[in-house]
Amino acid sequence: MKKREKSNTNSTFDPQKMLLSDKTPFSVQEAYKTLRTNVTFSLPGSGCKCIGVTSAHRGDGKSSISANLAISLAQINKRVVLIDCDLRLPTIAQKFRVRSIPGLSNWLSGDIDEIPITHLEDKNIDIIPAGNLPPDSTALISSQETIRLVERLKESYDYIIFDFPPITIVSDAVLVSGIIDGYLVVVRHEKSENQMINETIRQMRFADAKIIGFVYNGLNVSKKYYKKGSYYKSEYYK
Repeated sequence: MKKREKSNTNSTFDPQKMLLSDKTPFSVQEAYKTLRTNVTFSLPGSGCKCIGVTSAHRGDGKSSISANLAISLAQINKRVVLIDCDLRLPTIAQKFRVRSIPGLSNWLSGDIDEIPITHLEDKNIDIIPAGNLPPDSTALISSQETIRLVERLKESYDYIIFDFPPITIVSDAVLVSGIIDGYLVVVRHEKSENQMINETIRQMRFADAKIIGFVYNGLNVSKKYYKKGSYYKSEYYK
């Protein structure tokens, strides 16, 4: 069905700071565990779940949320594939230091026969990078080939995470609402405007897209909290 290409695991592969690891602050790990729990309870039942992650603005951190949600789900032994559907400004391949081409656009356009999946041994997740930037990404994402891709992936995964572009910039995310079980909308501290968030919600409701939650991102907390006999500092990555 697909080609699984192992990523480079030598010393040059150094996941960036925002990706979950054993060095991630306790409070941040707990925040993603809470997000993971809320997502799983919001989408009950058996079978593969398709989760779309988007935002109102560029730079709200949706790609980091997508990546860390995928990692967090894999930590409880879920089979997860993360797809970079932002075919204008893709960042997933860069975050994980993996090859970006071939990717999603190459498969959807028929340039390649095998689904271009990269397996990350240390994170235990699979990634489909964006690939070449197409002249009309909206037409490509909304094509029947996307539906066919999802149907094939559902045979192998528990969760499919889609990193979509911001909704107020392009309509890619809502055009495929029929194959998405639930959306997460990322809202950034002191950046996201109420008007833009309301417009995002309006467009998603118009497309009958199911919003399962909002993720508040970019808040730095310097206070120390006492928990279970020890102090820890709560802070969130930007």
